[in-house]
Amino acid sequence: MVDRNRPARYRPGDRAALRATGQPVEILEVRRGEFVPDYVYKVRVLAERPARPYNLSVPEHDLKDG
Repeated sequence: MVDRNRPARYRPGDRAALRATGQPVEILEVRRGEFVPDYVYKVRVLAERPARPYNLSVPEHDLKDG
């Protein structure tokens, strides 16, 4: 069960990593999930060259400390 009163784990400007791939991300925006009972983060995936960075929305459980 998710504690709906706890603060978000990350704030805009923080760095983290995607749990599945380990790619570093920068947190752009934090909001409550509409259908997911957790925080949802808009992140910028910091891809290495030649790939370009891109934005993605992910739930909190898909992020880990980078």
